[in-house]
Amino acid sequence: MYRPGVRYDLIARAARELKCPVLLNGNVFSAPQAKQLLAETGARGLMIGRGAIRNPWLFGQIRAGLRGESITLPTGRDVLQYIRELWEQEITPGVRESAQVQRMKKFMNFIGEGIGGEFLFAIRRVATTADFWHVCGNFLEHDEPMPMQSHESAETREPVLP
Repeated sequence: MYRPGVRYDLIARAARELKCPVLLNGNVFSAPQAKQLLAETGARGLMIGRGAIRNPWLFGQIRAGLRGESITLPTGRDVLQYIRELWEQEITPGVRESAQVQRMKKFMNFIGEGIGGEFLFAIRRVATTADFWHVCGNFLEHDEPMPMQSHESAETREPVLP
């Protein structure tokens, strides 16, 4: 569905050569990464998609990071509350339970990358609402900070070339 390999080098080239502001888009998942990419490419701003589904706190984290402030991470309970709110937004009256659970599992593929592989393994196998919330509770009923970024996203970033 999504191919890795954002061409940050081409974004940097466009930012250097075009008179209009250039926005960077592609695989932005953390505040430190966003700050580094903006500095390396000269882009004037960011567009963020999947990173915001996984971590809706990302925008505030990026603003804090750009101001030199400390970045606040959500706790497990914050993430669980986000999933509850997402569930409430996505519920469609009259739709089969299994269809509701399947719809949420699509979002969990993004969110789960920030929680971890064991969570993804478990959540992809649930079939009922009760099982869905049981897995979420097992992994998220805690007050520990969660970075909400995949190790893969940081490792697969292509360097900016001059």
